[in-house]
Amino acid sequence: MWYVPFWIFLATSLILAGAAIAIRKLRFIDIQIMIMIVALAMSCDMLFCKQYRLYNYVSVEYRGWYSFWANLIIIPALGLVFIKFAPKSLKGVTVYIALWAIMFTLFEIFIAEPFGILFYPKWKVFPYSTIGYVLALFGVYIYSRILLKYCG
Repeated sequence: MWYVPFWIFLATSLILAGAAIAIRKLRFIDIQIMIMIVALAMSCDMLFCKQYRLYNYVSVEYRGWYSFWANLIIIPALGLVFIKFAPKSLKGVTVYIALWAIMFTLFEIFIAEPFGILFYPKWKVFPYSTIGYVLALFGVYIYSRILLKYCG
């Protein structure tokens, strides 16, 4: 139940989020964005991981345990890093989202799958994960801009 590569990934995500907060202070809007990310991640995970069994974290037996921590800590931490450094121009955001989607896809292919953090019995990292990252990152960016417009 304590698979070291997963917990290293979790700790690294927290360190990156801490660095992002140190560089750019945490705002109330950032907390709202992280809550939305947790809700979105858990909803998608319940559907894709638990219901359809397209992928799982670390092991089938403990997939709920590991997906809980991934959706509660890892994904919002990385989402915070993403949103803290997002550019304002449309062209900049487009390139930024594309680079993040590529980076996450490559991470899945070269680190998460080979080190046993994620298993894909029915899921194809490319193109499914890449498309999912683009949609999710675009949604997070739009949501952050809406919050900034009305609450910031």
